[in-house]
Amino acid sequence: MITKKRSPLLIAVIIFVAALVAYLVYTFQGGSSKLPVLREAPAFTLQELDGTAYNLSDSLGKVMLIEFMFTSCPDICPATTYNMVLLQDELKKQGRFGENVQFAAITFDPNSDTPEVFAAYAERMGIDRSGWKLLRGDEAYTIEKAREYGIAIQKLKDDQFVHTVTSLMLLDANHQIRKVYRMGEEMDNSAILKDINALLKEK
Repeated sequence: MITKKRSPLLIAVIIFVAALVAYLVYTFQGGSSKLPVLREAPAFTLQELDGTAYNLSDSLGKVMLIEFMFTSCPDICPATTYNMVLLQDELKKQGRFGENVQFAAITFDPNSDTPEVFAAYAERMGIDRSGWKLLRGDEAYTIEKAREYGIAIQKLKDDQFVHTVTSLMLLDANHQIRKVYRMGEEMDNSAILKDINALLKEK
């Protein structure tokens, strides 16, 4: 039986066409690297430090990174805020912080985190308030809203709190939850920055 050998040029063309088809399929399907939509972010109404009411919908059109926290937390919360400030500084270099990307810190300990305490925490941590929302409200309401985001919070007898370490959420411009991160020292800032920039390209 005689078989014809395919020329190297024909083989190269076949490989190129196959690669092109695979690329087009990948592109039109959004690619495996596209962040999935986990679910709609639950709506809430809280107060800024000056008492102004803030609705989540007020920031529609901006990518948001939201942490649920309390300022007297001894470890994971300040570590998370510190990492968010590092991300803030990188986004400021890109000219995107505040304009296209907004951060929010929501305390579930409003009795201790008075506006004065929260403002002092922000200054101490290096928070640029032009691109952050520092939010507080009724304790029971805030804890219930946190639970709607999938965060478990328990108040201890000494008025301290324990909470789920996955209390950091990335929302797209339509306020859909696209990623949930572990907080504190386990945060991968380069990965989070990459995710934020990916969502900015979707706008």
